[in-house]
Amino acid sequence: MVKSSIYFLSTIMIIAFTACEQRAWYQKDLTEEQKVEYADRLWLGGYWYHYQGSVADQFQLEEALRLDSTNGDAWREAAIAYLKRGIPDKFYTNYVQAVRLKPEKWSGFRGYVYLYFYRDYERAIADFNLNDQKIGEVAYSQGQSHDYMRGICYYGLKDYKKALEFLNRYIQKVTDEEGESWVDVYAILYKGLALLKLERLDEAMIELDRALKYYPNLSDCFYHKARIYIARGQFDLALKALDKAEEYFKKGYYHQRPYVEVLEQIYLQDILELKKEISTS
Repeated sequence: MVKSSIYFLSTIMIIAFTACEQRAWYQKDLTEEQKVEYADRLWLGGYWYHYQGSVADQFQLEEALRLDSTNGDAWREAAIAYLKRGIPDKFYTNYVQAVRLKPEKWSGFRGYVYLYFYRDYERAIADFNLNDQKIGEVAYSQGQSHDYMRGICYYGLKDYKKALEFLNRYIQKVTDEEGESWVDVYAILYKGLALLKLERLDEAMIELDRALKYYPNLSDCFYHKARIYIARGQFDLALKALDKAEEYFKKGYYHQRPYVEVLEQIYLQDILELKKEISTS
């Protein structure tokens, strides 16, 4: 027992002595260049190796920002976990720093967040405008054109003519450059809905059919086509469209996004209630 204790204490002393000899391994006095480099390593390491928002991920981000508080990417990454967990104050304060430091990179994404998470349409438009100004062209954020998202913003603001202006601009640009099949089908859907709001029913029907050309099972299109049929007094056609809307909705073929409810999102109850209205009229 005594020999074991002596051996244990000796081992501890050797480790301690070695650690003191290898002071560079535990260096805390870093140059400014090293702080910038290690901050990048820390936030990127958290991004690739830890679940977003986990304790390990947030710890590495905090350490990165202690080393370099001017790292806009780290501020942005630190904000996202709070956004997805519904903690807007922490998201906002962190993301303000990201946009302040890298407006050309992150202002467009903040506009995306304002649009889909908070439906703050005016701030979203302002951020899209800022990002496009910094880049010098109509940019994309999260894979969506700013013209497309501006169109949705104006739809949310009930300025349907302005919504059509930007949706048409986006649709035409993609069609000219890549072909109509590359257009986001939901942009065509919103164009149809804007026309429906303006009571341009025939044009709205054309756009809904155009969306179905690229997404034949989209429940939303059949639901809104039924609304047009009802306005025309074509109740049999409306019921047939609602049957398809119900069938495809139950299979999950409807416009939706993770974390949030989309603008003009439909639910099964909407379809069933419209069916009931027709049956009792």
